[in-house]
Amino acid sequence: MPDIKLTKRQTIAWDFLMDNTTNELIFGGSAGGGKSMLACLWLMTMCLRFKGIRCLLGRTTLSSLKQTSLNTLFEVLKMSGLESEKHYKYNGQSNTITFNNKSEIILKDLETKPSSPNMDELAGIEITCAVIEEASQVTRMAYNIVKSRLRFKLNEHNLIGKILMTTNPSQGFIKSDFYIPYVEERLPSNIKFIPSLPHDNPHLPQSYLDMLNTLPTEQRKRLLMGDWNYNSDIDSLFDFESIASCSFKHSPNPIDKKYICIDVARFGGDSTVISIWVGLTIVEIIKYNKLDGDTLYNHIKDLISKHGIHPSQVIADSDGVGGFLVDRLRCSSFVNNSSALHGQNFTNLKSQCFVKLSDLIKEGKISINILDPSTVDELTQQLLAIKLKDVEKDGRVGVIGKDVMKKMLGVSPDIADSVMLRMFYEVKNLKSTGRYAISFVR
Repeated sequence: MPDIKLTKRQTIAWDFLMDNTTNELIFGGSAGGGKSMLACLWLMTMCLRFKGIRCLLGRTTLSSLKQTSLNTLFEVLKMSGLESEKHYKYNGQSNTITFNNKSEIILKDLETKPSSPNMDELAGIEITCAVIEEASQVTRMAYNIVKSRLRFKLNEHNLIGKILMTTNPSQGFIKSDFYIPYVEERLPSNIKFIPSLPHDNPHLPQSYLDMLNTLPTEQRKRLLMGDWNYNSDIDSLFDFESIASCSFKHSPNPIDKKYICIDVARFGGDSTVISIWVGLTIVEIIKYNKLDGDTLYNHIKDLISKHGIHPSQVIADSDGVGGFLVDRLRCSSFVNNSSALHGQNFTNLKSQCFVKLSDLIKEGKISINILDPSTVDELTQQLLAIKLKDVEKDGRVGVIGKDVMKKMLGVSPDIADSVMLRMFYEVKNLKSTGRYAISFVR
């Protein structure tokens, strides 16, 4: 290893990276903890030490990778006395750095694209070791595919497959699969989690720490304090732990009524999402992209027939283009901005139903029986983005609009909206209610 002084946390992580028992290492927990420097130093060291190996350096998008991690890699190479064209070559077209001993670092975007939902290009690569930068931004599928490719020249060099993931606090699979088990001391022995905060890095200028301290509360908790519960604020309607606890909480009761809930795509980039329920158990979530009205209608008719569901227990978001489905299916109609039922003090029906969903999740009455972890991750992220608006003002209770959530998430919260529709029947069938129907179960 070149003469680069590591922080205490980086040194602990380095020992795990260089041992022969650790397969996965998660490093980070805030901004400025030295994550990228450690990652690039490790990849360079591996390439120099072992001839002909292939390492992967990945992030959600290639453009972000080149603007951040690649520049850090060049800095590490320079600090180590290595010169371009003399000790290594960078090919900007193939996005590969090749060392004189034929070892290489390949740069890859890890974004799941509609044109390649199975990430076929990534699945065809064999690698020796891997770094996923900002792992909280990639999907569980991308992580699993990268992990499955760790086999190139391992036996030749007596190595084990190893993956390093750098991350800031998030509310996805990194938290559920690694951070929570780390806190609860139940991580498998071959997986390590090393938290690193800005104050652990003595090389950071004080001005950078001062800047982090001026961020809005949620960002300051996440990027400066490394708080994985950074979004547990007064305006949060859902919390990660309650959602996670819904996974296969109950088995569907065959005598319960079945429901089909349809959130119809409004715009070209949105998806039509259908959730199928048995009682309060979600048993299936189906996503359709760019289906014409007739094809979508026929798909839904097939589902109604397959599950034996009465049209009165089928509900569709009838805003905009969804109206045609309601007319043709003769099913229940849901108008997001219509008045709350029973005179309760909500800005609209959608807010009333989301609050009801929050209550039932926190009370442990909802069960999410979905096998696809990527779908569960998407639903979790979308629910966590739902916030109460004007929470400090007296007045009617409401949630932020779909367009606001879309800006926060980068995608339309269609899965969450489909799940919310099921609550129409719970709210409609209330026997007695007061003016307010909001409760926060912590």
